[in-house]
Amino acid sequence: MGRLAGWRLSGWHAAGGRLILGVVLARVRKWFDGAGWFVGGAILLFIFALLATLIEFQSPDAVLWTGQRVVGTEQRGLIYYHWQGQQYTFSVNGVGNEKAIGVYLDPGSPEHAMLDSAIDRVVAVLLIGVPAAAGAGLLVMGGTRNYRWARRKAKRAREFKL
Repeated sequence: MGRLAGWRLSGWHAAGGRLILGVVLARVRKWFDGAGWFVGGAILLFIFALLATLIEFQSPDAVLWTGQRVVGTEQRGLIYYHWQGQQYTFSVNGVGNEKAIGVYLDPGSPEHAMLDSAIDRVVAVLLIGVPAAAGAGLLVMGGTRNYRWARRKAKRAREFKL
């Protein structure tokens, strides 16, 4: 062990020799004391959001987030677009004629492309963002539970004295 065995960083130890990290973790544990259902629900929501993110990046829709945007032309249900001097085509539902339509493609394999779709983007954000925000909200509610409970008890005690 040698020279470093007994060495202590000044400022990293709090009173009683406990590490500051231990003090911080104890404070966080105190915030969430009795908030098991809130924390448990938040963990489940975060896991759901993480799984939705992983599924989204494994799906063909991932090209909407990671792909290159090009402008294509729709003619009778076929989308024509160019990438690095080559013309590519894919079919879509419908028989419209559109002169400029957004297409996202994978630069590694430009034949795999899809239309820019606001609905697909909104669904992905809702499946990932809403559970993550709800989990954060549950953590805030669980973390402030003891504080809110103590304020409520103090208010009732003041009202009882009057």
